[in-house]
Amino acid sequence: MKTICVDAGNSSVKIALLENSVISSIASFTHEEMTELEEYILTLPLVDGGILSAVRNVETTIVEAVKQKSALFINLMADTPIPIHNLYKTPETLGKDRLAAVVGAYSIFPEKDVLIFDAGTALTIDFLDRNGNFRGGNISPGLKMRFKALHEYTEKIFFCEQSDDYQLIGENSSSAIVSGVQFGMIFEVKNYIDIFVKKYPELVVILTGGDMNFFVNKFETRIFAEPNLVFIGLDKIIKYNC
Repeated sequence: MKTICVDAGNSSVKIALLENSVISSIASFTHEEMTELEEYILTLPLVDGGILSAVRNVETTIVEAVKQKSALFINLMADTPIPIHNLYKTPETLGKDRLAAVVGAYSIFPEKDVLIFDAGTALTIDFLDRNGNFRGGNISPGLKMRFKALHEYTEKIFFCEQSDDYQLIGENSSSAIVSGVQFGMIFEVKNYIDIFVKKYPELVVILTGGDMNFFVNKFETRIFAEPNLVFIGLDKIIKYNC
């Protein structure tokens, strides 16, 4: 079965072509490159299913292009049938990328308690229990957002970017900002993991998102890094609806 999966996030629009759940190609476009995205979609082969997950508005031409290539098209919504139980009390406000990532986690680790960290524009933390129940999650600022907020909401703190060269205690203003932001996120994620492991000893932890690599090898707990978790979930949703 061939599918086209489109993940329209806050920072970019990513599109993947899958055949029998194996990704054969991935492309990424900024929100200013919608003409290029439409042209790219039209070069793709005809597929059995196409699906769109969008956390912001996507031009109608993009939707129509995916429809043109797909025998079945799904615009992922709160009422779209999915293979897990969504216990979120306001499903209409749940980010479609979060929902797709949880379904992806279920696809990889069925009958497991799973904690999913998506490190993108925002850092989202979502929990799926071993019975296939999505119990909900939390949202906090992502890495770049934290740097930007420190700069924009203060007069004298200058803008810094992620760095691999940082220590526990900053020795000047620049290193204080970098260490504060980066260790703050590391401690945040570590604390979530520690608390959940106490309650769910066989917990599986998955990392995904654009800043995923920042967290790799930062924790003692074994963590699975899956950059394409959202696409895996979207592909699973298409198959479930077919």
